[in-house]
Amino acid sequence: MIRRSTSLLRQLMLTFLLALLALAGTSVSHAADVEVKSAKIESSEEGYRLAAVFSIELSDGLRKAIKEGIPVSFTTEIELTRSRWYWVDEKVVRSENTVKIAFNEWTQQYTVIVNNGLQQTFPSLDSALNLVLRPSRWLIAEKSLLTNGATYNVAVQLRMGLSKIPMHFQIPTFNDSNWSQKTEWKRFSFKADDK
Repeated sequence: MIRRSTSLLRQLMLTFLLALLALAGTSVSHAADVEVKSAKIESSEEGYRLAAVFSIELSDGLRKAIKEGIPVSFTTEIELTRSRWYWVDEKVVRSENTVKIAFNEWTQQYTVIVNNGLQQTFPSLDSALNLVLRPSRWLIAEKSLLTNGATYNVAVQLRMGLSKIPMHFQIPTFNDSNWSQKTEWKRFSFKADDK
């Protein structure tokens, strides 16, 4: 009973802190700056993998919110389409890779969960963010899915936002764009091969 009351009190204090941050005037432009620095598709024996590098500058307010226990998700999206002269472009691949970062007060470490599976801990937020800045080359398409020699249009984007939190602790700020950012789509062409 005491443990539950302590947890409830902590969540109420967290909600109050976030309300104060909202009142302090955290603006969209100051929430975070995110950018796709580079992106390319690499061929491997298993299929095609995305190699990307991102740049993220988190505001002090967002860093503090994460430190206070609010989890933040970073989702990399990729789409491959093929142009068709007789119809709209064919969507061949659409894939997402989500990295969720949360601070664990008991261990004083940052927990990172990739696609609701692999879980790792890091001593600092910056070291945890490395999994977002340089995500592992995840398989976006098997070899058989793409036509050898065909050219595809590729679009890559990184979205950042708050993870799901209990409804009774949400305040309007949580749904505000101050806490959500995304990069422009980085677009390039890719020619499939058998290498």
